[in-house]
Amino acid sequence: MTIVARPTRTTRFLPLTLRPAIAALRAIVKALINRRAAMRVSEMPDRMLKDIGLRRDDIHDALHADWRDDPTFRLAIAAARARHRMEP
Repeated sequence: MTIVARPTRTTRFLPLTLRPAIAALRAIVKALINRRAAMRVSEMPDRMLKDIGLRRDDIHDALHADWRDDPTFRLAIAAARARHRMEP
């Protein structure tokens, strides 16, 4: 096991100027995928949302945040806060 990761085939041959652009593109695609997942969560009925510790307001706030923010991260934080409030 090494601390330094080996470069993959795709990054080994890319010029150094393209690597940040590729990383930014990957981040944008990941943000879009997570936004789509959050939109699917918003289609759940209220009783299922309550089971996972979310409210409609949490989903609305997560989806209407800045487009660069990960809405699924915001939803995970909201659910964790709800669980913490419910613990005795």
